[in-house]
Amino acid sequence: MVYYPPKEKFDIEKIVNQDIDVKEGVISKLKKSRRKKTYAVFCTLLFAVVISGGYMANKASLTFDKMTGEQNSVLKSIIRMLPIGSKFFQILPVEGEDYSAMERVKENKLERLNVLLLGIRGVDDPNGGLLTDTMMVASVELKTGNVALISIPRDLYVKMPNHETSRKINEAYVLGMEDTKSWKGGLDYAKKTVSEVTGLDVHYAASVDFRAFKEIIDTIGGVTITLSQPFSELNQFEEGPISLPAGKQTINGDTALLFVRARFSSNDFDRAKRQQQVLMAVKEKALGLGVLSNPLKIVSILDTLGNDVRVDAQLWEIQEMAVLAQRLDSTKIKHKIFDTTSGGLLYAARDQNGAYILLPDGGDFGKIREEIKNLFN
Repeated sequence: MVYYPPKEKFDIEKIVNQDIDVKEGVISKLKKSRRKKTYAVFCTLLFAVVISGGYMANKASLTFDKMTGEQNSVLKSIIRMLPIGSKFFQILPVEGEDYSAMERVKENKLERLNVLLLGIRGVDDPNGGLLTDTMMVASVELKTGNVALISIPRDLYVKMPNHETSRKINEAYVLGMEDTKSWKGGLDYAKKTVSEVTGLDVHYAASVDFRAFKEIIDTIGGVTITLSQPFSELNQFEEGPISLPAGKQTINGDTALLFVRARFSSNDFDRAKRQQQVLMAVKEKALGLGVLSNPLKIVSILDTLGNDVRVDAQLWEIQEMAVLAQRLDSTKIKHKIFDTTSGGLLYAARDQNGAYILLPDGGDFGKIREEIKNLFN
């Protein structure tokens, strides 16, 4: 008798479960594979971010070293911007550290922050390249956030601090550089001279040359201005005439420079108004998210700043000022221009050599100082 083993029972449930196990194993392997790929991509992206971030930090550090004329620690700047920043450095003092205006701002111990902006042709320009074509004070009332832009006419005739001579105020930067053999000395002397006129404590100063002005505007994609009437300057520039229609329009760096320099067809006082208009347009565009989120534009701006902008502030102070500028409401800015019209507090005259100059009503700057003091009242 032959023995036949019992036939295995056909178990459909077991087969289905085995099939499911196989499929789940395959799916599990696929998921693990995808996780590995995702992890690899993430690590690659993270590496790229770290590398680019390190590059950007290094680039910014080198740029601000050139701008400020000293070595700037990025880590120190970050700590300085924290609420405990100044207290941290009081615990760990650094030789040569001063209690700066920006530290007083952070501790609510300063009523107004005043920054002097100087526009120069450029060190390499043989036609008075270090004379300041533009002198403007940005004054911020910190409690209210009110801002005033105060233009100082370049032909204003003043007694130079620590000198026996009177000169046009646009020579102050040059005179300071000659005395100290340093651009820092030029900025410091310009601040002292402007303080004599305005009665303000000028806390910081920056100089920007024509090349930086044009390149920054081109890097941010131009600036948008609105003209109530057409504007043209046909004779002043060797680059050729400039002609702009009335209305809203976007202009590039070359056109913007001609627009803020033009004075033959108008005068220095109208030019000051145009300079303030373009400055605010640059501020709005440069501090917009479209620029700040674009690494290529940031690198390009850093290159320009490092070569053609000089500031008597540390990196952390510049960062704090940039943060403050972002919070300011451009629609509430007061624009102050002293001129020779009725109530403008200036009158035209000639110096001993017959050169055109501007002098203050009453023979001193008392009225001008009083008006500036009460700008926000």
